[in-house]
Amino acid sequence: MARLVIFTDLDGTLLDHFSYSCAAARPVWEAAQAAGVPCVFNTSKTRAEVLQLQAAMGLEQPFIVENGAAVWFPDNTTLPLPPDARAHDGMRCKVMSIARADILERLYGLRSRYVFRGLSEMGLEEIVERTGLGRKEARLASQREFSEPLVWLDTEDALKKCALDLDALNLRLVRGGRFVHVIGACDKGQAMSWLLAVYQNAFGGAVTSLALGDSDNDVDMLAAADIPILVRSPVHAPPVIPNRPDVCITSSYGPEGWANAVSSVLSKYGVDIASQGKPE
Repeated sequence: MARLVIFTDLDGTLLDHFSYSCAAARPVWEAAQAAGVPCVFNTSKTRAEVLQLQAAMGLEQPFIVENGAAVWFPDNTTLPLPPDARAHDGMRCKVMSIARADILERLYGLRSRYVFRGLSEMGLEEIVERTGLGRKEARLASQREFSEPLVWLDTEDALKKCALDLDALNLRLVRGGRFVHVIGACDKGQAMSWLLAVYQNAFGGAVTSLALGDSDNDVDMLAAADIPILVRSPVHAPPVIPNRPDVCITSSYGPEGWANAVSSVLSKYGVDIASQGKPE
């Protein structure tokens, strides 16, 4: 059986949409960790946010940030990294996008055509209000390196036109759970595929990808995964995953749905969740 690697979105998937808690999923990701199954965060969150979360969860894994914009590795990683994963800030990083400053320059050239509010324009209190995060967490969320989240204040038709204008500037517009994100020519699926090649080289054999997400910005990741799982959201309908009739949709929301789906897959790989405790 091929080695398993888990790729997971965070907000609304591993983390509850409202409380940001992952307690319901804890026994399952702890069982995966104990069994040597990597659990890779593939998120719209920033590097600063993920490092804090991993420390709280006792994880030290590679992770993908800002909707596929960069893949980060601990500096002490034992994975055989290709030359394009370069040293940066005491870590190793494969950059898949362009810098946030370049994104802002192109994006705000469209300001006269559309009505939106970018994260870079918001003070800390506004970020807290719009995200439900605490002040410390909101500060980490603002430390973006490769993307710009937007609160879209225009029409749906205008959003579609803006996506076309951004495409002409070699930028992408993707929907998340709370924001619309502007990123470079990258996505979660591309970043996942690049990292899977690293794991395949490390394991010396076939690797099976299990991917879990809940929003439109997870579609590329789910479409590229061997086992795609849509985690049901309490605030929006599941997105459509093109050409993947095999996609599974959880019956439960957020981390509870995540736990049930992942434990089912892990059991097929001989990982005993019961010994770690049952999902809450």
